[in-house]
Amino acid sequence: MAIPPSDLTGAARIRDAALRQFAARGVAAASIRHVAKAAGVSPGLVQHHFRSKAGLRQAVDAFVMRRAVESFGDLIVEGSPEENARKLGSRIAAFIRANPAVFAYIGRSLLEADAPGRELLDRLLLVARAQLDRLLAKRLLRKELDLEWAALHLILINVGAFLLAPTLERYLGTSLLGDTGMGRMEKATTDLFLKGIYRQRTRQTPRR
Repeated sequence: MAIPPSDLTGAARIRDAALRQFAARGVAAASIRHVAKAAGVSPGLVQHHFRSKAGLRQAVDAFVMRRAVESFGDLIVEGSPEENARKLGSRIAAFIRANPAVFAYIGRSLLEADAPGRELLDRLLLVARAQLDRLLAKRLLRKELDLEWAALHLILINVGAFLLAPTLERYLGTSLLGDTGMGRMEKATTDLFLKGIYRQRTRQTPRR
């Protein structure tokens, strides 16, 4: 639904409130009244801008994808695999820090697994796959790599950690969103993609 320019500020405030409510309560449990209260407006004004909760969710999904494309759509592939992996890891960490509600909403939406949630996953996978295709075109990836699962791993590792944040923070003893926690997660994930977890076999010098 197109939003008139004169209504943009109010509509954006309602959309952001919906994002936070959907992230905190889940889409199914969050009502227009919850969103209106969080935005400090009447339920009627929410419906004026978005007609229904479905329309409100469409606006939230469009906002989430816009943020994702802004963060990852223009990632330039150049240099070594190490440089590209660290660049992507830094972008992901910066995205999480700047958009915690967006990340929480993505997790909630994927967990509910309804039609809009599945569509959101499809769109996020397109962004992830585009990055992998660029890396593949530059011959930086293994030829036998399962690109579908690689794209899933990019999303699931990060979204999964955020969904389990309270439990993980007790286990790790630090906040995932803090500099220490995010830096450790970024490094560990980058190392996992670059090096795996097994030691590389050293070539043995043949006996003469």
